[in-house]
Amino acid sequence: MHYRFLIFLFVSFLALSGVKAQVLNVRVKLEYDHLNDDEKQNLVGLADKIDSYFNNYDWVDDEYETDVDCSVTIIIETVTEKTFEKLYKAQFVINSSSGENFYDKVWEFPYERSRGLSHNSGQFDPLTHFLDFYAYMVLAGELDTYDLLQGTPYYDKALDIANLALLSQYSRGWSARAEDVQKITSIRTRPLRVVKPDFFEALYEYEEGNFDAAYKLAQKVYQGIREVYKQQPNNKYLRLFFEAHHKQMAALFQDHPDVLNALVEIDSKHRETYREYLPKE
Repeated sequence: MHYRFLIFLFVSFLALSGVKAQVLNVRVKLEYDHLNDDEKQNLVGLADKIDSYFNNYDWVDDEYETDVDCSVTIIIETVTEKTFEKLYKAQFVINSSSGENFYDKVWEFPYERSRGLSHNSGQFDPLTHFLDFYAYMVLAGELDTYDLLQGTPYYDKALDIANLALLSQYSRGWSARAEDVQKITSIRTRPLRVVKPDFFEALYEYEEGNFDAAYKLAQKVYQGIREVYKQQPNNKYLRLFFEAHHKQMAALFQDHPDVLNALVEIDSKHRETYREYLPKE
């Protein structure tokens, strides 16, 4: 376990600080320049509140005492005045240092400047429970890099939030979010989740110059990818993996044109990246 921990630290550019670190280290950017002055005024301070909400909370029992570095961008699209609330429609993007990246374009939530943000597991809150959902999605994916399926309890927490949301008056978008969790944790996706620690270990070995060891580990990752692709070529989790890691996959197999050519077929969106690593004729 200690070895895998060191691997994760290297790849994610994290460092031990000697003190217990925050579980999440999130940088929040809130964009709303197109709104009118009154609408903008109501949003003053919201980015700081969200920053504090993410960063000043123990999301998991953090035995590793590491930060998970993330960036969050929230783009406020519209504000609708209702009888008792202002309803915001927004796009949400969260990216982590090791490639747990999510984009959500149908987030709706009520907000008034006077309200604070608190962690409450009771009645559904379309603002804070949405933040909780993506915090758990990112942490689950990060924990999967440490050891076999270690993120499962946090995917379960995300699914619980989605199911709670579906019973609320703010259910828009939550069917798709619940479906995303189910796709990631399905038996069809499992082969890729199983080899996720091997992928990060392969990157560590590669950076250390241990290319044979890196290739052996990368072969296991490739087999996991093939298993998922064979069952479900358009698997969303597979697409997310390639979106984050296609350049690293190409580098790991740069001396193996057979695999690179196969990746061209499996991940056609990034075919040019794989072709760049093929031997020049």
